[in-house]
Amino acid sequence: MEATLAQSARMVAAHVAASLPDADTLLASLPPGALEGSPDRYTRHLVHADPFERFSVMVLVWRPGQFSPVHGHRTWCAYRVLRGTLAERHYRWNPEDRTASQVNAVTREAGDTFSVPAGLRHIHALGNASDAVAVSLHIYGVDQDRIATGVNLLVDTIVS
Repeated sequence: MEATLAQSARMVAAHVAASLPDADTLLASLPPGALEGSPDRYTRHLVHADPFERFSVMVLVWRPGQFSPVHGHRTWCAYRVLRGTLAERHYRWNPEDRTASQVNAVTREAGDTFSVPAGLRHIHALGNASDAVAVSLHIYGVDQDRIATGVNLLVDTIVS
């Protein structure tokens, strides 16, 4: 079952990469001011909810310096950077002390598409380390009503 969910996330990421070449059209459909973000934290905007409650599509707006908490996922996720750059920090889970430690970091540029399976095999923090607003599209394998509680699996980290 876990392999099937990871395969689903990869298939969704590949489909997003092939089907969404024009980010500007999608971003133009957002409400006025949505791309400004919030000074307090990154913001999420629902752009599609599957009528069968299988997935939700969100646009996330990241102001400079805004990062997600370190987390795994309760469900699969695929995302694409639409505008700007995002920094993604990867962590390794230690089941003995139930903490994660950072192992590397990568930069995701506009057009980059990535998938994340459910669980603790891909723990990360995603955010904007640049000086300009960044925007990303995320597809989560949960209904819109479960976005707040059904996606991120927060973990403690070891600072090295």
